[in-house]
Amino acid sequence: MSDIASLKPLRDATINKIPIILVKSHDNQQETTDNIKEATHVKFGEDGTLYLLETQTNFYNEEKPQSLRAVIFCWLHEKSSIVDYKNECIEYGISDFKFLVKTELTTWLIGNSETCAFVKGEASKAESTEVSKTSPSSARKRKLDDPQIERISKHERESIDHNAMLRGSKNIDFSFLISDAKKFISQLKRSKPSSKGSAKNNAPKKSPIIIISPATTSLITLNNVKEFLEEGRFTEPNVSSTSKPENGVVTIHHKSERLIPAASQITVVDNVDMFTKPEYWDRVVAIFTTGQVWQFAKYKYSKPEILFQRYSGFYVSYEGDVTPKQIKDWNVTELKIGRGEKRFKDKMIVRDFWASIEKVLISKGYGNTSY
Repeated sequence: MSDIASLKPLRDATINKIPIILVKSHDNQQETTDNIKEATHVKFGEDGTLYLLETQTNFYNEEKPQSLRAVIFCWLHEKSSIVDYKNECIEYGISDFKFLVKTELTTWLIGNSETCAFVKGEASKAESTEVSKTSPSSARKRKLDDPQIERISKHERESIDHNAMLRGSKNIDFSFLISDAKKFISQLKRSKPSSKGSAKNNAPKKSPIIIISPATTSLITLNNVKEFLEEGRFTEPNVSSTSKPENGVVTIHHKSERLIPAASQITVVDNVDMFTKPEYWDRVVAIFTTGQVWQFAKYKYSKPEILFQRYSGFYVSYEGDVTPKQIKDWNVTELKIGRGEKRFKDKMIVRDFWASIEKVLISKGYGNTSY
């Protein structure tokens, strides 16, 4: 509409606490409604005068006249937080006002202030008539009555909580990005690595190492370790048909689809005299102990409390035997085997052992990336 309506009837109603009644007009029929989006008109109390909600008023926001609908909606949210007010404005498609503008408007409508910097021409009836005849284009050129308020409003920032900031005005479903991310990761895996990385990955890996205790009381020795870890059958060290190798080294074969071929042959030793380079300790994947501290005298870490924080430790004993106190204090896994002819648990024990060792091997770079 070309005319600018005065807000005086609305202000009279709010000051005198006269009910604001929203009316929906349809097919020459009128009915009251609580939904301002559906409403077409408004009336104040018993006064039968209807005011069109789309009428442009003499309330200006950012130098633009605002509709009666926007002004009334702002008043109805007098006690609402600025966040709730703005969210409902978005929901109903109604122009919203900044906190400073909203506060000054509601203060003026309730009668706590005689003037409002954003309302033009309410000083007198004559001035109101003049404003109503003013075109919107000329009204936009007017400056705010209070220059200080205008200066402050230019630097105003909207108040918003962190939830509204993160979610925005609409809830957006980003689940479609999951499939895109999976495709991207798949492409990265198939992509050719850099020459430097490729050379490093293609460098031959050396055989992993398992260290066992040289103690005469150890149940796992170089005599029976191969049969135990390869076939899953424990044999008493003193009755094993296999003699101790002269070079002090036993090779264990263990194949797994999760590991590269280099991990299928594991070197077992009972001393570290051959560990002349630091790289030998990088290849260690397990250490068997009997709980005797002298075993670690020449190790990289002579204190078992530190050693077994960096390497996987295992303690083998018979079922029913009392576990030494120090074993319980160290970060060591106990393997309990049966006595005599009770060998049915051996395979299960060895299977669990290899499951643990494979995790260590993968962490050390022996994993099969194509698995």
